[in-house]
Amino acid sequence: MAGAAGALAWELAARTLILLGVPVVDMVKTIGTLAAPAGPAWLWWPAGLAVHLTVGVIGAIFYAYFVWARLTWKPVFQGLTFGVVAALPVIFAVYPLLLVMHSTATVVHMNLMSYTDMISGAQRVELVLGHAIYGAVLGALYTRPVGRSTRTLPDLDADINRRPRGPPAPALPPVPANGFMFASGIECSYPTLENGRWRLDQMEATGHYRNWREDLALTVETGVTFLRYGPPLHLVCIGPGQYDWSFMDVVMPEFQRLGLTPIIDLCHFGVSDWLGDFQNPEFPTAMRDYSRAFGERYPWVRYYTPINEMYVCAKLSALEGLWNEQRRDERSFMTAVRHMARANVLIMQTLLELRPDAVFINSESGECYQACCPDPEIARRAEFENERRFLALDLIYAHPLTDFMKKHAYENGLPPEEYDWFMAQKTPRRAVLGVDYYLWNEKLINSRGDAEALGELFGWFVIAQQYYERYRLPLMHTETNIMDARKGPHWLWRQWHNVKLIQKAGVPVVGFTWYSVTDQVDWDIAQSRPLGTINPVGLFDLNRDPRPVGQAYKHLIRTFKEDPWIKDCPSIKALLA
Repeated sequence: MAGAAGALAWELAARTLILLGVPVVDMVKTIGTLAAPAGPAWLWWPAGLAVHLTVGVIGAIFYAYFVWARLTWKPVFQGLTFGVVAALPVIFAVYPLLLVMHSTATVVHMNLMSYTDMISGAQRVELVLGHAIYGAVLGALYTRPVGRSTRTLPDLDADINRRPRGPPAPALPPVPANGFMFASGIECSYPTLENGRWRLDQMEATGHYRNWREDLALTVETGVTFLRYGPPLHLVCIGPGQYDWSFMDVVMPEFQRLGLTPIIDLCHFGVSDWLGDFQNPEFPTAMRDYSRAFGERYPWVRYYTPINEMYVCAKLSALEGLWNEQRRDERSFMTAVRHMARANVLIMQTLLELRPDAVFINSESGECYQACCPDPEIARRAEFENERRFLALDLIYAHPLTDFMKKHAYENGLPPEEYDWFMAQKTPRRAVLGVDYYLWNEKLINSRGDAEALGELFGWFVIAQQYYERYRLPLMHTETNIMDARKGPHWLWRQWHNVKLIQKAGVPVVGFTWYSVTDQVDWDIAQSRPLGTINPVGLFDLNRDPRPVGQAYKHLIRTFKEDPWIKDCPSIKALLA
């Protein structure tokens, strides 16, 4: 549509000038009169315009795939640049060729000089200006290819009622009761951007709402037995005590039919529109009520992640200003952590009332900071960040904060009585510590005091062990992937051997996750802008074709599923007893 609109804007500008008697290049007439050389305007104009608009659409497709977001300029300037560059082949090749096609001569003899001299300098300028209009309109309209305004909601009725293609997918073979958790996930983030005006819903951007049945079937086909799955909070929890279960009511029975065990993410990087953001003090009680409603509606669900990656969510929402509240101060960060941690505790307590054997997998980003040099201030910053990474988990697991971190928390809005409330809570018996790991999790505090990614320095084994030593809870590798699809299988096996190594070291580990089932969108920029860049990190691409890592994971599961430690996992047995 943006390309057609740009081409139409060019034609309207040119047609207006022509009607005013200004001699300009008439691209539509030049094209249209090829089909109707001596025909009236009512014949050649629609024909020429149709071709003109079609070329505009083709140009927009090229722009979207190969040009859009390669520059950091505003979209209108990106489009303008694209239009001006696109004018060059038209000036030196396409338009002269169109003029030659209008010749009545049987044979035309030309050299390079005479070919390029067929159009005047003024016509060259006019073609540049026409393309500039096209490009500027294209850029002005093509600004946010993914997501939608928070004032609108996706219409899921067609997706809910979409009939499956082909016969139903076969169910998983019976899974051992104490079997190791081979997991994946449907990327389900839904943060708001642009001060709450725009929402980037990954399940919409990756086509999951349309292809949910196929996505579950592909998960089972891979051999995965557990799937991290987040109901879209903003579409389900539509008001205080008001819930729309229409989508989940068709998805959840398919989990049961397939024998696929869901790990339900109740909150994944965003909140409902009526709640606003994580600064809202009503968030904890709203999530408590939502969890009760969910647990009562789907009482067979046992595994939950109450709030996904609380530290990361608070950091990107309230400290780095990328999502949701988009704030950049310590007090806002502490408020977000407080509210998410309290919600997490209330959710666990509420679900245990409904299902005493519920299992809670609290996934968090496994972070680690190193000082670049012995400078005391740099070392202090690294030490501070290495304490702050534990803050949310310390609160939900009633682990006392260090004196320094407690002082910092009090100074930035954590009331002492609320801290005491956290410390008085009891960690659920079936709590699993999920530690996520990506290539950017290990960071260096550089000489400027800024954190920069180090890559894989120590690896998941070392960092997960730091988390285990602090909380002494069963571990699960709850997320990993890599942006380079060619390196996916290599990264998969590296992470798997980290899991095997930590198990041999005596740490109870219950599961492993490649995240996610399909590719994701805009995670290369932490979802900070809705550019629509596809990140090739999935077991399957967005056409639902397998990636090499998908084949590798299938082979890994098939290879190890009969291993005694996998088939009858002692750590799982102890957790579920």
